Amino acid sequence: MNGETILPYLIIVPLFGAFSMPIISLAGRKAREAWAVIISGITLLVGSAVFHSVYENGPMLYTLGAKSPFGKANFPVRIVWEVDLLSALMVLMVTLVAFLAVLYSLGYMKHDTGLDKYYTLILILELGMLGIAITGDLFNFYVFLEIMSIASYALVAFRNDTWEGIEAGIKYMFVGSIASSLVLLGIALLYGQYGTLTMGYLAVKIAQNPTVVAKVALAFFIAGLLFKSGASPVHMWLADAHPAAPSSISAMLSGLVIKIGGVYALARILFSIYGSSVNMKTVGWVIIIFACITLIVGNAMAVIQTDMKRLLAYSSVGQIGYILLGIGIGLAAYGSRTGDIALAGAIYHTFNHALMKALLFLIAGAVIHELGTRNLNELSGLAKTMPKTTFAFLIGAAAIVGLPPLNGFASKWLIYESSAMFNPILATIAVIGTAFCTAAYVRVLYTFFGKPSEKVMNARDPDATMLWPMIILALAIIVMGLFPWQISDKVMIPVAKALENQLGYIATLMGGA
Repeated sequence: MNGETILPYLIIVPLFGAFSMPIISLAGRKAREAWAVIISGITLLVGSAVFHSVYENGPMLYTLGAKSPFGKANFPVRIVWEVDLLSALMVLMVTLVAFLAVLYSLGYMKHDTGLDKYYTLILILELGMLGIAITGDLFNFYVFLEIMSIASYALVAFRNDTWEGIEAGIKYMFVGSIASSLVLLGIALLYGQYGTLTMGYLAVKIAQNPTVVAKVALAFFIAGLLFKSGASPVHMWLADAHPAAPSSISAMLSGLVIKIGGVYALARILFSIYGSSVNMKTVGWVIIIFACITLIVGNAMAVIQTDMKRLLAYSSVGQIGYILLGIGIGLAAYGSRTGDIALAGAIYHTFNHALMKALLFLIAGAVIHELGTRNLNELSGLAKTMPKTTFAFLIGAAAIVGLPPLNGFASKWLIYESSAMFNPILATIAVIGTAFCTAAYVRVLYTFFGKPSEKVMNARDPDATMLWPMIILALAIIVMGLFPWQISDKVMIPVAKALENQLGYIATLMGGA
């Protein structure tokens, strides 16, 4: 079957898997775990087929589950799946990291109870992110955003026998609800003004009549989605949620949730709905300002952390800053070579960071699982007792800093290059952020390779179910680093151009309605 035929199964498979999990769990733990791996594995195969089909054959557009171009009739609310190359890349990213997180959970969560709920929620979380990636209308975008958000709130607080988990879950839910409310207000304003929620139709309507209401709605979207992405100064929830969540969930939160529900959604709305109806340079500079604050604050705060997972959480804030910087320059230099490079760098770094940060959080989970502590002061000499885990951390740390020949180098280079072309001051800020990032990870590695403490003497590398996802991610980081410019030229630049050309593509399908 080709990608078009199996596209509906991106939603059907995880939805069926989640709702059948309580029944499967009646057969025992092994059946439940096998079912979670099977469902997430099938979803990965479907996601890979969708990406291949879109890459080879171009975008897919579905209305009410059947492929058809938009008609000129104005339907206020309808189910639209719109899969371009960016959507397909996000689908591949989500399904890959989610599958590895489920596989890792087999060993990491084996001492926990309530795992039928855990695996149900993790599949629902994956479902929500996939829905956001492929939806073509704002009604279903909001529905899937809330599905993703509610599942992530529950998973952050999954270990509710600790006060830390409950506090982090409540804080995350409170901030996430504010963000969702802002997004909903934006959607309501657009619906009240234009009478439709289909993104393609809205793009044409707003281009024809860019009202003040539409601009106010855009402000709500930007505010709400910056909250969701963990950008400074509204990043406070992220630094608590990531350490409190199980590490398999931290990997998904940092690698996927803040990307799909934050930066991807922001880029999609800015380019696909408002691309030709607002002053792109002004909006771009707004994003750039937040990006610069975010990458400095996040990376600087990472340097002073003694909690390993909290350090990784602040590092995620910093890396979101780089992605936002690429998006901001892509907007401000819209249609130019500089804008193309910046946007390609942002998309490239989104995918790369999903791999790198998923790996680092899985490593943190392995350390916590073995030693029962996240305190870096107690982890001296870990390299001698957990050599495979330490080597994987070395790969992830080097990649996230941007050292060649690993994948983070190429994406950061594109962002540096476009920043220097657009405004050298921005390039300087980006380099300063990288200096802080480097200091944070060098500090961790210095601890790992230090004199062994008594606490780590009996530690050992994790078992196969936890180790293999880490190995796969490390290998992916290395392989992508060996072919950086081929990936950039053949995938990331076309993805960036597809996003920039989205409005023209939709307008053509709509017959210039």
